[in-house]
Amino acid sequence: MKNSKLSLTDLSLLRDLFAPGLEMIIIDPFERVVENVEESIESFQPDENSLNFVIDVSQYSFSCFLSNAQDDSCTSFDFINNADGTIRWFYNSNCKEAMHLSLYNSTSIKSKIYVSVSRIVWRLGQGNLLSSGRFEMQQFLVNEVKAKYGIEEHEICTFFTGTRGATRKIVVDVTSEDGICAFIKIPLTETAEKLVKNEMDMVKSLNKFDFTTLSLPKISKHINGHARLSDVKPAFTISADKIAAIHASAVGELYALSHERKAITETEAWSVINGNVHYLFNELEYRNNLDPSKMDALVKGLKQLYSTISLGEAIPVSVSHGDFTPWNMYCDDQRLYVYDWEMARNGIPMLFDLFHFSYQSVILQQQKSYKEVKININEWLKQPIVMHMIQKYRINVQLHHALYLLFNVSFYLRQYLNEKEPLMQSDWMMDAWMLAIEDCLTTVKVNSK
Repeated sequence: MKNSKLSLTDLSLLRDLFAPGLEMIIIDPFERVVENVEESIESFQPDENSLNFVIDVSQYSFSCFLSNAQDDSCTSFDFINNADGTIRWFYNSNCKEAMHLSLYNSTSIKSKIYVSVSRIVWRLGQGNLLSSGRFEMQQFLVNEVKAKYGIEEHEICTFFTGTRGATRKIVVDVTSEDGICAFIKIPLTETAEKLVKNEMDMVKSLNKFDFTTLSLPKISKHINGHARLSDVKPAFTISADKIAAIHASAVGELYALSHERKAITETEAWSVINGNVHYLFNELEYRNNLDPSKMDALVKGLKQLYSTISLGEAIPVSVSHGDFTPWNMYCDDQRLYVYDWEMARNGIPMLFDLFHFSYQSVILQQQKSYKEVKININEWLKQPIVMHMIQKYRINVQLHHALYLLFNVSFYLRQYLNEKEPLMQSDWMMDAWMLAIEDCLTTVKVNSK
């Protein structure tokens, strides 16, 4: 194990999970905690009049406990870090298998190698070699979390800490003795809470219908308002990182289920676009280290693109997954298994999910440019199923692409602006969006001539 530095954000996350609402006290005599710590102490004396969540990082294996702790029994957790040194997963140190891999969708060659190596190492009983560190959590606090979320004594838990930001949530993998896996989502912000509720509502609604190609999670028991989602991963999977006929068929099933033609201004998508662009056009404030010149150029491009939209034009809208990406799905030779329906909406212009797949997979996963995104889009536009949908629903592809950019760029720009420390991927996306908007505007000018 590596004696790594510790992130204040990670320690706060542990507090929010195991002791929500309590003040956190950090014992850090050797300055192991990075980020701005308002106050840390070298030793701790309990105060009978106050209850605090104490984190002692003076030892390699740091410990977490309540300030009034009478019992020193605890559970040991190992954790694995992200590339930036923050905690990605944590799990019981006594785990005999790499249970965290159920929270990891291996879509790239690199990730598949990681999965294979991890499983081999765990089977050899050397799983601790892959961990980044260890911490001890007071047993009382562990028991409280299990009771709150309905986790039974015999069930094994692995925790995924989620992506930092306004939508952050913890995902708990709960595996029973017979190997049945389910997931519990624990929102850490008000925005995340709304997203989790939206997912439950959408999944519940869609599960009323029988799909031929599309599969989605089932909702099982509710405990204290928290539901479990079933694991959709099939026994055998094939690559799902490029749009194929099965992706188009799954999207087509959603369109067949719910579709209508509306004026652009009457759609749910336009309502979202208007709210976000109003903020960007009128209330824009720089609060972090994003490049202001790049941001200004993007906002200027959005304004120009916004002005080209023929608001009275009617377009076909339907249900959209909202985050239709390779890492939110599995595929076998019969079906597409799609999860994470938090961003799902109705009344969204058709093809949004396919556009999103191309941008996210090419930019974030393959780390390529907009040029490759455009090639990717043109490839799936030639697929017979997609061509049939375009003809059947009378989809104006260029208009829908422009609306997708307005919707997504305005939404994520606003989110990036509110992040304390934007991820480097934000820059990748902004570069691609700028080129995409310029390309759309060029197409509009050519067509107008």
